[in-house]
Amino acid sequence: MKADEARDAGKAASAGLRTGTGLIRDIHGGISHGVYAVVDALAGPAARPIRVVQDTITEGVYAVTGRGLDVGSRLVGAAVAARKARSGADHASLHDGPAAHHVIAIGSGLIDDSLVGQVPSLRPTMHVRERGTRVELTREGVGAAYPEATDEIVVFLHGLVETEAAWRLSAKTRPPYADRLRADLGLTPVMVRYNTGLRVSENGRLFAGLLADLVEAWPVPVRRIALIGHSMGGLIIHSAFAQVEDDPATQWRGLVTDTITLGTPHHGSPLARGAFAATAWLGRSRHTRTAAQVMRARSGSVRDLAHGNILAADWESLDVEELVDGRTHPAPAMGILHRAVGAAWGKAHPDGGHDRLSDFLVPVTSATHAHLAGEARRFTEDDIAVVHGTHHLGLLNSEETYQHLLRWLTPATP
Repeated sequence: MKADEARDAGKAASAGLRTGTGLIRDIHGGISHGVYAVVDALAGPAARPIRVVQDTITEGVYAVTGRGLDVGSRLVGAAVAARKARSGADHASLHDGPAAHHVIAIGSGLIDDSLVGQVPSLRPTMHVRERGTRVELTREGVGAAYPEATDEIVVFLHGLVETEAAWRLSAKTRPPYADRLRADLGLTPVMVRYNTGLRVSENGRLFAGLLADLVEAWPVPVRRIALIGHSMGGLIIHSAFAQVEDDPATQWRGLVTDTITLGTPHHGSPLARGAFAATAWLGRSRHTRTAAQVMRARSGSVRDLAHGNILAADWESLDVEELVDGRTHPAPAMGILHRAVGAAWGKAHPDGGHDRLSDFLVPVTSATHAHLAGEARRFTEDDIAVVHGTHHLGLLNSEETYQHLLRWLTPATP
């Protein structure tokens, strides 16, 4: 942990403890309110002074406790930061820690970026990683990271609250897609990490820039690029295409031959839409006020997942708590083979239908960008697949999914 990260970790802990204290206070208040409602019904006005005294004392105790935890966390963080600064050693970053980077990914993915920005050293940035370290997109940096680079690249983009480590799920029992595509097709895998709390449109813009820098720095001339995105990562891929011009100046755009999305909510996720309703419901009572504040502080990407927004124009004219589908439906990028894989937990239906729960997060109709009247679909029927008997995270490493990847990415015989 570096000195600035220790200081920011103290700030983040203080905010979390304050919020936790508020939630406990509200739960306490809700229980107390129910008890006193019964007492008022039995004893009448005589019990009300006791209730006023109890509420006053309780509020004071929680206020002092919250303030104490706040100050204590900040002091601890500052003390640790000062000690590390005095040591003069080059400490490892939390972003490289085997467990810490997962915690950072979850926090930054769920919390609004304006809040994450208050602890800048803990804020993830979009970058390429290889063998657990950051790759600088220079000729020297990329050459050192990929000494056996081929002219065909496959780029992996993870989903919400994930990191590139998600692609190694179940690696002890089955080799990851990256390793298998390298061995079977000679594709050089490139793993990307990014801040999943940013708006999809912002990450799409950053991803387009990363691809441009990657192609420029690649050790050999790039002949082909394939893009694979899990969950929200698939939206970012399509967002990047929607924000670049189809001209020779955008060099990476002309090199992409395939995109494959795995469990991507092209039409949004019911869980993300439920967050809007939950926020409104929690805001009705003073006993759930802190919970409502927490819900309102959810990240912009979680809001985008309600309908599958990929451009700023899809949401910028709407109120932040307005559950309206404002998508502009940009057409899919031309000249590229776009594929999609959805998941369904249950078995295939004889009539071709799927379980309503699908993979528990994204319905099959959303993962396959089912037809909408008057709007261009991103995939043809021949370019979609549904994997049964698995869940949302299972798409990160399943044999059936890999067979689809292999089939689609194998060059056609002339």
